[in-house]
Amino acid sequence: MQKQTADQSRLNAVRNEILDIALHIDAKENEKRRQRAAERALKARRGIEDHFESRRLATQLSEEDERRHHFG
Repeated sequence: MQKQTADQSRLNAVRNEILDIALHIDAKENEKRRQRAAERALKARRGIEDHFESRRLATQLSEEDERRHHFG
């Protein structure tokens, strides 16, 4: 009976350790996913900012060209 209890105790300890390892791996994978998502969002945000900056500069250049054309 004591051997069976000791075996059960060791089995529970191994199960708990395996569960802890699995949870740790899952947490690391979730963190990597969050980091990749944050990087994608930042890249998209920078792309949008670059797009609007390019449009703003193009408008300014166009207006400047038009002024030069009208006023020599």
